[in-house]
Amino acid sequence: MEILPEPPPSYEQIITQKLVECGLSSRGLKVSYEDDFQSYEIVIGPSANAMAEMFSCTRDAAAGEIVSFDDQELMSGYHAFLAEGYRPQMIASAESELAKRGLLKGFPRRVDFASDALFAEALEEHCGLVKGEVIQPFGDKLVVQPPPEALRDFKATMERYSCLYSAIQLASARGEGKFGFVGNQASALSD
Repeated sequence: MEILPEPPPSYEQIITQKLVECGLSSRGLKVSYEDDFQSYEIVIGPSANAMAEMFSCTRDAAAGEIVSFDDQELMSGYHAFLAEGYRPQMIASAESELAKRGLLKGFPRRVDFASDALFAEALEEHCGLVKGEVIQPFGDKLVVQPPPEALRDFKATMERYSCLYSAIQLASARGEGKFGFVGNQASALSD
């Protein structure tokens, strides 16, 4: 009688093994396909013994899948780690878009303005918009909310504000402001 070979490991097992090789304990790992996300989700619980020093290996082991930590401090740290990794790409992309428009030269820098509000107005004006049209100070953030009527035509909104979105991307990636976005839900409530 012939012995059949072992079946190959599942994708979940492969990811779990890679995470264990990062130093995580398999007891605290859950890897499953989530239909809602159309992706695998990796949930790292407290018993996985995760530490910030493992973020790089975790990112690589996850191979582009969704990573969540039950611990909110680790989750925030992981998001910050990912954002820092994308920072050079974000800067290059935003600079390229602004350069295509001839708007990279003379781009406003936060240090040249007395307040976040004045900096926000300078970004809007740099992109040919009316001061205060889209960005408003809100606490320690600059909130981006196009006028409600602008949100009715997505294509026109993107054309009108694409320069500003590139400007915000560049300023954010440079660490020159905290920006938040208000979505369609807020404008729907105000109608």
